[in-house]
This record gives sequence, C-alpha cells and structure tokens, in this order.
Amino acid sequence: MAEVEAMRSALLAGVEKGFRVVQLETNSKVLVDMLNEVLQLKAVMEGIIWDIHHIKHQLSSIEFLFTPHACNGAAHQVTSYVMRVGGFHMCDCFEPEWLFNSLASDVNISIRI
Repeated sequence: MAEVEAMRSALLAGVEKGFRVVQLETNSKVLVDMLNEVLQLKAVMEGIIWDIHHIKHQLSSIEFLFTPHACNGAAHQVTSYVMRVGGFHMCDCFEPEWLFNSLASDVNISIRI
C-alpha cells in the first residue's frame, strides 16, 4: 500500500515540476502489472491506482517498470529516510551526500564525496 502511495506522490511531483516523460520503477511486479492493466486491481489500492491513471493523462509518456530489489537500493534508502523523517522532500539541485553515494553504488561507480 505504501509503495503505490509513494508512486502516486512521485507522479504528482513530476507533473507539478512540468515533466512530460516519466518512468516509475518498483520492485513490486504485482503493482507494475496492475498499473499496466495486466492484473485486476486489488480493492484496497483501487482508489490510488485510479488517481494514478487519471494523473498519467497529463503526461506525454509514462512507463511503470519492474526493477528487482537488488537493483534499486537507492530507492529503498530514500523510502526509509522519508518514512523515518516524514514530510515532503525534493532535491532540485544538490541532493544529500548519502543519496549521492547510494545512487553511485547502485550503478557500481566508486565515488565518495
């Protein structure tokens, strides 16, 4: 449930920023299949997924992609941070150091700042 709410929030943030092409990744294959209308919606998520389908019409292109857990460590660190700290977070220019290092390790680049 939290994952689909996070995807809706990310999609809304992208639309508010004026993005026209969006790719949303999750390690939930079931969620990707529901968003891509391959699987029937679970009743508990139906309202949120309806919102996502309504919002996506404001974009030129959107993809809902499955990414295995081992390939999206940065996303889990960001989620953990937001769940721990709460609130709304956006990095327009300079992301926190821990996020940069996490993103670099997700793509196997050895960089530390």
